[in-house]
Amino acid sequence: MKKFHEVKQCRICSNQNLSLVLDLGEQPPANSFLKKQKLKKTELKFPLRLFLCKKCFLLQLIDIVDKKLLFSKYLYLTSASKPIVNHFEKYAQDIHKKFLKDKKNPLVIEIGSNDGTLLKNFKKFHVSVLGIEPSKNIAKIANKSGIPTKNAFFTSDLIQKLSLKRKATIIIANNVIAHIENIRDVMVGIKLLLDDLGVFVFEVPYLVDLIKKIEFDTIYHEHLSYFLLFPLIKLMRDFELEIFDVKKQKVHGGTIRVFVAKKNSFKVKQSVKDMIMDEKIKGMYDFKVYQDFAKNVNSLKESLFAELKLLKKEGKRIFGYGATAKGNVLLNYCKIDTKIIDCIIDTTPLKHGLFTPGTHIPVESTKIISTKGEGDVALLLAWNYQEEILRKEKNFRKKGGKFLI
Repeated sequence: MKKFHEVKQCRICSNQNLSLVLDLGEQPPANSFLKKQKLKKTELKFPLRLFLCKKCFLLQLIDIVDKKLLFSKYLYLTSASKPIVNHFEKYAQDIHKKFLKDKKNPLVIEIGSNDGTLLKNFKKFHVSVLGIEPSKNIAKIANKSGIPTKNAFFTSDLIQKLSLKRKATIIIANNVIAHIENIRDVMVGIKLLLDDLGVFVFEVPYLVDLIKKIEFDTIYHEHLSYFLLFPLIKLMRDFELEIFDVKKQKVHGGTIRVFVAKKNSFKVKQSVKDMIMDEKIKGMYDFKVYQDFAKNVNSLKESLFAELKLLKKEGKRIFGYGATAKGNVLLNYCKIDTKIIDCIIDTTPLKHGLFTPGTHIPVESTKIISTKGEGDVALLLAWNYQEEILRKEKNFRKKGGKFLI
């Protein structure tokens, strides 16, 4: 199996004029946690470089790690995150109310359905569901919980082989489209699968938030594309599809929920024009904005490392909160390891007893925070759940423990 390859052109518009924005060095895949017996073995590491297409303004990785290596076995469960569970519950209610409540025998298909957390909410409305999930271990969990799930990568070939008796009323993809190298083939599959008046709804992290909030740690090998609305409109037009609505969401540091249908099926809302105008006002089509972002990332790296060294010098005990992919990118880029951080605590049982890729920090249960307090500092790696975590760990703070955010 070839572990990775480099592409020379934009995955949306095929333009070859790609400019380097940020180089985060060679890093192991951000979710490749290690068992103790593997710590002494050589880890796979790959370039992590970010390029901008100056034609359609898609920000993208050009070093593509093999998808089977990244996704065939996965440790992230949506059901382990209370904010995401809550987000998905409201998400399903909104989609049902807008598009499903008056439909006869509707079908909802989710691409990258994980453990079926979102689809469970649609089942409450007596809607037929199908998940398509590439991770074998997680697809098994979903099927056991009563969510019919096909263990496969979503491609146009798969749709033809499935031979479904009816087309989808709703197709959903959450934080998945950004993971896919051949986006154009996915759009072929969407068009084949979608009912004439059906809706394709997807959420992706929003590039404006990434740049303005310096969210460089959301850049990792699984996330191949970083979207503005402009390149998405271009992509949909190529397949006679149309973005008719878009809504900002707070999850994952700032995402957009995009609504797509076959051309002229729905009236295009003002929200689409407003977002394009906002992107222009914020300079998102000016390369200097991306150059400034790279400088800000480097400054953040230096200031964080200096702060942690100072805390260590003062005798503080430092641990990480959240064994996240974004946390692993930050730790590797900033060269933070067990010399600075004792352990990382996390809510996902599948990660307990494992070690972080590259930095080899042990992962433990969040239960151990009950033993911590005065003199302890938690580096908040799962910063996208800041509100929830600070509320949950108020006893740690009452005992004198501090969070570094």
